Amino acid sequence: MTRSAAPATTFPGTSVLGQFARALISLAKAFKDRREVMNLAEFDERMLKDIGLTRDDVVSALAEPLHHQPSWVLVRCVRRAPLAPRAEAVRQTRPVVRLVSRA
Repeated sequence: MTRSAAPATTFPGTSVLGQFARALISLAKAFKDRREVMNLAEFDERMLKDIGLTRDDVVSALAEPLHHQPSWVLVRCVRRAPLAPRAEAVRQTRPVVRLVSRA
């Protein structure tokens, strides 16, 4: 006995309803993402620089249309920015202190 697979859409309106549900979920994710990027707008310049962003990057991300996710703009901004050079103190090696054994 073999079973045949039922078609994925058995009702005529299912695909439209599915598209609407996906669009609604996408819009909810975009609003959540926008709220998180708005938290970045409260950071000062030093904090933004630490994560590779500028104030203009955050403002341009929030200027995107409401249905776009602004974090994608920030990811592109971070990728195009050159990495900051490491501090000279980090590159220096620590002095070696020899242990004196008791004889």
